[in-house]
Amino acid sequence: MKPRRSLLPPMPQLRTPRAPGWIAVSRGAAAGLAVLLTCSLAEQRQWGTSLVDGWLFSLAPLPAAAAVALTAFAVPLLLLFTVCPGQPAPLRTICFLTILTCCGFCGREVWQASEQTSEQIRSAALARPLGLLLILAVTGLGVVGSGSPAFRGRSSWFAILMATVLTAGSFPLLSIQSDAVRPIPADCRTRLIVVPLCPNSSSGELSEALSDRLQTAVSELRRHPGARLLLCRLQQSGELPEKSQLRAAAELQGIPEDRLLIDAQPLPLPVLLQQYSPRTAKPDTTPAQVLLVSHWYELSRLRLLTRRGGLQPVTVAARQQHALFRQNQLIAQEALLLLRDLTMPAIEFAKQSRVASETRLGDDLPENPATPAAAADPAEPLGESPVDEADAEAWLNENLDRLQPDGDGAAKPAPQ
Repeated sequence: MKPRRSLLPPMPQLRTPRAPGWIAVSRGAAAGLAVLLTCSLAEQRQWGTSLVDGWLFSLAPLPAAAAVALTAFAVPLLLLFTVCPGQPAPLRTICFLTILTCCGFCGREVWQASEQTSEQIRSAALARPLGLLLILAVTGLGVVGSGSPAFRGRSSWFAILMATVLTAGSFPLLSIQSDAVRPIPADCRTRLIVVPLCPNSSSGELSEALSDRLQTAVSELRRHPGARLLLCRLQQSGELPEKSQLRAAAELQGIPEDRLLIDAQPLPLPVLLQQYSPRTAKPDTTPAQVLLVSHWYELSRLRLLTRRGGLQPVTVAARQQHALFRQNQLIAQEALLLLRDLTMPAIEFAKQSRVASETRLGDDLPENPATPAAAADPAEPLGESPVDEADAEAWLNENLDRLQPDGDGAAKPAPQ
């Protein structure tokens, strides 16, 4: 027997279809970009740096106010696409145009890096702008594709989380590669050359890494006759060389004593630079330049800390004679330190906002009922009559408000 055909229409599917995997990757890339932009805004809020020449990408020639507005406008749009990709058409268009604007600034950095660098180091110089351009392209593709009903549906939150972590975590590695080969400006007129110290070798002598940095710093001192050399400890741990060892090494390299400065205090780089090269008082004045000499994997973080001190960084990679011992481990450690320094302003801003909110809530709390009220209740009876003059003055001060006359000139009667 043939089955009888039902006269009712088929029931619709109650289960939500799954979206393609690249939609989840696009949402995770948008969340990672939102995290990086938020950290950039917190950097400007906490340290007063400019977003026009920020560490994420350059927004020149926009004014400072327009750069802040564009960054602050892009963050909620990216977060909204991450949480709810099925946006209305006008909102989706605005989000796509914002991403396209950021792609234009990143594309200009790609063009500048390809024009200003040689072929040997061009791939390293293009690492950060090309990486950001790829992340923006994936995000924009997801914004456009989410408008189609065929690409809508549930996405794996684990895939979105992994894409977010990879987007935000890969940025320090890209930044380390690009800042390692940044060229020196032709108009560099620095007055201070900073060289971070390195721990001694196991035998107690100066390490080969510090010797490489000193040799590179000597050549830069010859190019800048009016500059001084600062050997600083910063916040490093380990057995660092003594001042006598450093002076002997500087004398061996031919560095004059009057151009040598040694600071063994464990201070952060922004605080240290304020002591030897203070920030200009006028905001419109071009900040002073500071030349930083270190190994290539440390230059990105040194540039970030120098900008927080209100100075313009110029970096030079130390010429290495041999590959350093445990160099891959040092690069991974430096990437984690850079990621910590990038996110620290946002964490500090969140802590300050929490303390401020708790302070306001504490001001609104009612007073302790055990504490006596400042104003006396007129319904209470007056105190006992004073005996001597001191008690009389105290009694008068206590009951003065109840003895004030009313509008018609009559005193308030004391309750019986």
